[in-house]
Amino acid sequence: MVFTVTTFGCKVNQYESSGISEMMKQKGYIYADSPDNADIHIINSCTVTENSDRKVKNLISRLKQRNPTLKIILCGCFPKAFPEKAKATGADIVIPGIFTGIDSVALPLPRSPQTERTRAFLKIQDGCNRNCTYCIIPKARGRVKSRSIKEILAETEMLAQAGHKEIVITGINLCAYEHSLVNAVKTVAQVNGVQRVRLSSLEPDMISETDIVKLSEIPELCEHFHLSLQSGSDSVLKRMNRRYTTEHFNQKTNMILRYFPNAALTTDIIVGFPGESEDEFTETLNFAKEIGFAKIHAFAFSPREGTLAAEMTGQLPKSVKAERTAHLHELAETMRADFFKQLVNSEQKVLMETPTFGHTRCYTPVKTDNQYEKNSIVKLKISRAGTVCYGIEIS
Repeated sequence: MVFTVTTFGCKVNQYESSGISEMMKQKGYIYADSPDNADIHIINSCTVTENSDRKVKNLISRLKQRNPTLKIILCGCFPKAFPEKAKATGADIVIPGIFTGIDSVALPLPRSPQTERTRAFLKIQDGCNRNCTYCIIPKARGRVKSRSIKEILAETEMLAQAGHKEIVITGINLCAYEHSLVNAVKTVAQVNGVQRVRLSSLEPDMISETDIVKLSEIPELCEHFHLSLQSGSDSVLKRMNRRYTTEHFNQKTNMILRYFPNAALTTDIIVGFPGESEDEFTETLNFAKEIGFAKIHAFAFSPREGTLAAEMTGQLPKSVKAERTAHLHELAETMRADFFKQLVNSEQKVLMETPTFGHTRCYTPVKTDNQYEKNSIVKLKISRAGTVCYGIEIS
């Protein structure tokens, strides 16, 4: 029996899909890259936006047309949050949440060496106890659950033995990790063979100066911090039930840069939240410029059934949201180019993902004309910058 997997959404989903693949292999199934000749196709879904659900439905329709005998298993956040809608997608089997087996015995997913990728994801927690008015994730993922330090250590050792030099610590709300995020980073960093530790998204009000100071003392930690802003307008942040103001956010980024002077700051911004005025959107643009983000993940607000924001007055037309999103994308590209230019003539350590492409510690993409071994870390001088940076060997 041959199986394939498609993953939508965040790094947590990608981590869990690796575990799903490992479980299927241990049960004797053969992994294939294409579903065209497969017997089973597993879709690990996301439901952050309505567009995420639409992508799942479209994929199922296409797969059924191309391979009518294919058995499709739909799992993940979509069927967990919206079980009835998920059943109407045409999937043969619908499983709310994590898929843990095709028989009656449900077991925790096995650890996966993740040999399909250069950097490895390590999930240390799941769930979120917050109630941002736009977010369906607490319904899809439940309340915070944290893995033990012992589990984290064991999995990191396995990943290092598989050859991974960079570990990306991930979770639904990393800062809510119940055994201290700093302890988790130290645990991962101490494992022999791990040369880099990277953090995924952080809540700006939950990371303290004490934590930042302690993190700065861990040399393996990459100088890349993804802080979820969501809006640069205090009035919109309040309607979102975010627990900080732009002043607090600014203070936190300045604090990070004090201890990590060369850090890249990246973020998420929701455009067109209910009631967002032109002035509020302008506040977001101006605040993004003030921070100087290296990258912005900008997307239009999508009302999710079951959230407070979906019932709010002042829902904006799609055309307005699309226009503002395009405007923010344009600004984001300019800011990203500016960040790349700052790196010209600097020396950067690059983890090679192909013989000619990799990423720096601050997650800047670098191309080079030289050929290097995949998964090696090489020092390159940034010679020029465009849509990516270009590196040359240091003589």
